[in-house]
Amino acid sequence: MMVDPGDRKPGDALGGLVCPETHLPLEAAPDGQVDRLVELQASGELRTISGQAVEGIPTGAWIRSDGALLYLVIDGISRMVTEDAVSLEEEGPAGGS
Repeated sequence: MMVDPGDRKPGDALGGLVCPETHLPLEAAPDGQVDRLVELQASGELRTISGQAVEGIPTGAWIRSDGALLYLVIDGISRMVTEDAVSLEEEGPAGGS
């Protein structure tokens, strides 16, 4: 079953979709936050927690329930690898809406 964050509303619970690192539940990022991620990617400022620039335009994202990490969706594929996640803990560009 393929689930795109655009099909979900903020706050929707999706049974079984969890962070691969902590197993905390994930929910779809609001459209405004995805728009901000697209802007950051276009300017080269969007980075993963491993420091790599994000390649590809985000079309959605999954936010971990503790608000610490965000997993991007690019070309309809959820990047559910911890090293590809974007940190939201520090007050950085991806954390703002």
